[in-house]
Amino acid sequence: MSFDLFVFEKREEIKTSLDVFAYQEEFTEYKENKDYESLEGCSRVISCWAKKMFEKFPPISGKYALPDEIAYATEDSENHLTDYSLGKNGVYCAFSYNVEDEALEFVKSIADEYGVGVYNLQNNDAIFCKGIDILKCTTESTEDVVCDWENIENYIESLNDIERVKSSEGFTFITLWYETDGKQGNFIQCSPCYKNKGFFSSLFSKKISNEIDSYIFEIEKNGGVYQTFIEDKAELTKVIKAWCIDRKEPDIREYKRILDL
Repeated sequence: MSFDLFVFEKREEIKTSLDVFAYQEEFTEYKENKDYESLEGCSRVISCWAKKMFEKFPPISGKYALPDEIAYATEDSENHLTDYSLGKNGVYCAFSYNVEDEALEFVKSIADEYGVGVYNLQNNDAIFCKGIDILKCTTESTEDVVCDWENIENYIESLNDIERVKSSEGFTFITLWYETDGKQGNFIQCSPCYKNKGFFSSLFSKKISNEIDSYIFEIEKNGGVYQTFIEDKAELTKVIKAWCIDRKEPDIREYKRILDL
């Protein structure tokens, strides 16, 4: 087992946490036409960052590795040996768990100076990079977490899942927002609007229903919160996906402004 970090060059293509996740997945297919133990073919940013890293965390193998008599001279020197996969614009680093705290703090401490970001693969909530928009969400049963599109799609799909509805006593929701350098941006959120059971059904039946009439969709914009109703879950998913991935806001001209912030 190792303590793994993915380091990526700050580029125009990397604007959000979703971009980081996508690039990390692409990177680990290892399809670049290069030797992943060599700095040849790496960008200037990655090369400079790697050389700085090698001073403190030497490569465990390859042409930049230290002689064995130095690399394995002490337990401490051996613990600092690191397995690097060096790509053009990113690096996958596998550190010893014996130095995980030291490694994470050092990589974070030099990130801005060398123009890179850091993704802690042990914790989906841990992307360290100034200027990156981090997509976060919360639901009726979760705290604020960094999420990817697969997470969001699952949350939407299960909004009227009977077990989820029962566990939340009939109230499920998802709220999403982007956060940049600790500052929260505008949010969107949705919740099911359940079919009315009628007076007598409500009076004599305590059974929780998960039959959906429509979905309440709300968006923060222009200093207020706007609301509409979306009948179809597929359309709801489409609107949310456009906001999350394409950064496209819905046309709110027919929405109702329900709150001033």
